[in-house]
Amino acid sequence: MARRKEEAEQSKRLIATKAKELFCQKGYAATSMEDIRTATGMSKGSIYYHFKNKETLFLHLIEANMQEWLDTWKELELSLTTSTDKLYRLAQHYVEDFQNPLLKAAEEFAGSRSADPAIMEQLLTFTKSHYPAFIKLLDEGMRNGEFHEVDTEDLMYILFALMTGLSVAFYDLPYEKLGPLYKKAIDVFLDGIRLPKPLA
Repeated sequence: MARRKEEAEQSKRLIATKAKELFCQKGYAATSMEDIRTATGMSKGSIYYHFKNKETLFLHLIEANMQEWLDTWKELELSLTTSTDKLYRLAQHYVEDFQNPLLKAAEEFAGSRSADPAIMEQLLTFTKSHYPAFIKLLDEGMRNGEFHEVDTEDLMYILFALMTGLSVAFYDLPYEKLGPLYKKAIDVFLDGIRLPKPLA
């Protein structure tokens, strides 16, 4: 039983890996389940056993990508001692994600499914998975005296809107200008919440 379960998981991982490669190369719309079947060498029945359709498969990839982003962030913040440093590194983490090869396919997918409330609700749920990391960072900053005591949830929404809203610059500016722009955004954000350092 355990061996069969492991084989099933390996098959699922293979499908996800090959599908991700195709989506990154061809885009969401241009990739068919037949393309995925050919790339994996598996039968359609095997693929549909794990993923009932292309949408379900792509949602699986987005969820995995979100989790990878969060896992990477948890590792990054371990090496940082202040919440201020963590804010700047968080902004850089957002900028680095613009180089994610799945990004364009994900945008295409989200745009093509705008009329499907169930799909959009699931995408929104994935996006909200960032919230706890933001709240943790801001709470720490308030507890250690770096930031003003304000409503953490309100501040989380403001920071999240700042980080995600700036993504529009990705379409207007060269990549090398995004890092400085995000840094400037954190400068401005900190001007509003940072407590002055005590005089020596």
